[in-house]
Amino acid sequence: MAKRLYNDQDRLVQDSIEGVLLGSGGKLARLEYKNTVKVVVRNDEDFKRDKVALVCGGGSGHEPSHAGWVGKGMLSAAVCGDVFASPSTEAVLAAVKAVTGPAGCIVISKNYTGDRLNFGVAVEQAKGEGYNCDYFMVADDVAIKDAPQPRGIAGALFIIKIAGAAAEQGMPKDQILQTLSEAARGVASMGMALTTCTIPGAQPSNRLAGDLTEYGLGIHGEPGRFTEPVKSSKETAQILVDHVVESLKDSTASYALLVNNLGTLPPLEMNIVVRDSVRALQGAGINVTKITVMTAMTSLDMTGFSISLCNLSGVENYLLAPSSALSWLPFRDLTPDVFVVDCPDVTPPSVAAAPGQLDEAGMAMKERIKAACEVIIQAEPELTAQDKIVGDGDCGLTLKQGAERILKDLDGYPVDSLSSTLNAIGLSAGQSMGGTSGVLYHLGFTAAGSSVANGGTWQDALLAGTEAISKYGGATEGMRTMLDALYPATRNSSSLEAMVAAAKKGAGDTAQNALAQAGRSSYVPSEKLIGTPDPGAVAVSLWLEAVVKATQ
Repeated sequence: MAKRLYNDQDRLVQDSIEGVLLGSGGKLARLEYKNTVKVVVRNDEDFKRDKVALVCGGGSGHEPSHAGWVGKGMLSAAVCGDVFASPSTEAVLAAVKAVTGPAGCIVISKNYTGDRLNFGVAVEQAKGEGYNCDYFMVADDVAIKDAPQPRGIAGALFIIKIAGAAAEQGMPKDQILQTLSEAARGVASMGMALTTCTIPGAQPSNRLAGDLTEYGLGIHGEPGRFTEPVKSSKETAQILVDHVVESLKDSTASYALLVNNLGTLPPLEMNIVVRDSVRALQGAGINVTKITVMTAMTSLDMTGFSISLCNLSGVENYLLAPSSALSWLPFRDLTPDVFVVDCPDVTPPSVAAAPGQLDEAGMAMKERIKAACEVIIQAEPELTAQDKIVGDGDCGLTLKQGAERILKDLDGYPVDSLSSTLNAIGLSAGQSMGGTSGVLYHLGFTAAGSSVANGGTWQDALLAGTEAISKYGGATEGMRTMLDALYPATRNSSSLEAMVAAAKKGAGDTAQNALAQAGRSSYVPSEKLIGTPDPGAVAVSLWLEAVVKATQ
């Protein structure tokens, strides 16, 4: 049994409708009649019953169809049956009576036997009671060539939108019907699915078990035209486009494209099939100028999509007209290709910018950097041993790689500029150190360099780098990370000796902290942390001490 979220199965549709109404801002209402009458009607201030009313509906399970299309510029009422079951004649008739005024009403349904019968009987009863009512059927599915009864699927949205806009503009009923008849000849749809759908309370179908894909299946999970092994998105879109294009009566016209998610195709994949469908249509020479992509006509939890084309001749203005329907996403212009704009230069700064002649300050800078790197290289066995206990064992090796790379790049550093040198150190570390450590050191030295470039002292730079590591790394002091050495150092930076002592104490204190909340030790059982300091914090205390000694 598939996992589903609902309450009482007998009230599944009613509960769903109530959710739609609660999110409508009061612009939708339901008819208060009987539980079997699940009708959603317009409740907005613009609804005056002075224009042609539009009623559509069908079985539930296709949400947001049909309640999602009720609103100004689309439907006046939606009639909802139980899951995949046509609404009753009584329900359709109730909807017609609730929304129809002197201008009359058009009842729209898709081409399924139950809908044709129940909607048709309701229309005839309404006529018998004096209502100016007519029926229009949508049959846009082209999966089966020359089918005597083509199904109505997502292309019904074109018809609903055209009819709604025409009615809103005050067009008479008979003229709307004529417009729909002409428009319907230019609407074609076809879908595919990787899975069938599962009706709540029923066992899932295994018809598409394994690697099968079905093409041309209906929105109730009816068998399609053919099945094939799963293909790429590009190949799949091409198959659908080939069949839809074959059915077009005018391949030279301009078209609007609706790409419809049948239920559960993830947005990531949906975007890909949109791309591939557009490319396939372009390759077929079809002039698609408008596009909308949405979850429009679903089949419960079916994983698949459909494409629908509508000839824009004579109806483009209606398709582009605004609508207040909750689920309508307007058509947009389809550009021939993706826009590409110039990208700003993000090439990392070069470290090969050393001055031709080093002064005394430059020589001193090189010595400090060299000393810091050498002490880390020498400490690699100790740091590795510590990390094997409290981490994943690569801290010493990672830091050694960074130190060796900095030494290799050192002769090219712009050591006559502290800010540029700090940036260069960060770049060398980021390019050579794997894992999180490389990113953190790159981040810290880059922030420190920016601080100096903006007039900060070296103490300001140390604090800026520390805070950047904390901000973006998500840790702070007390979490058994390198920050347990850095933060104490920043608080005692007025004296070099006090700074080093504070960093060493902070690193040593991590050996008594069993509460690792970030970094390498957060994945290690707390009882194994006591007695071993954090190697990242130890490394900070070591290179800080080496820099200070080289300064004295």
